[in-house]
Amino acid sequence: MINKPTRKNRKIIRLPHELYQQSDQPFSITICTADKIQIFQNEKLAKPIFNNILSGPLSSETELFAVCLMPDHIHFLLSPKNNLSIIKIINRWKIFTTNFIQRQGFEGPIWQRSFYDHALRKEEDIKTTSEYIIRNPVRRGLVDKWEEYPYSWHRWL
Repeated sequence: MINKPTRKNRKIIRLPHELYQQSDQPFSITICTADKIQIFQNEKLAKPIFNNILSGPLSSETELFAVCLMPDHIHFLLSPKNNLSIIKIINRWKIFTTNFIQRQGFEGPIWQRSFYDHALRKEEDIKTTSEYIIRNPVRRGLVDKWEEYPYSWHRWL
């Protein structure tokens, strides 16, 4: 008798799809680079990506509350607009940034396969969560004050 290899079932980590389209539902999103490579230590990559977040399709398709682009990952706090899916928006953004970075000469994968999301609960304050996100560079020891970090933003600045 030959034993067939069994495929482990993937754990479903997503919430119901409809929740990702609700304009009143903010999400904290974290996306890591592939193998935690510190791609965004390079200002020639970090600056245009950060500027695109604040003025490109991501900002027009979502209600953007906060963003922090770290050397090896990014944090967003946002909610969808016009019944668009956060999952689709993030996936399109990852494709756009991957193409941009690879055109700059970087080879290989840019982002991890998926991303981590947390739907804020009613008791979680958007402004407090935004402030937590932009203080990430201080906790990581990159700067002494969050104001010194060029790739952090939240709407209450």
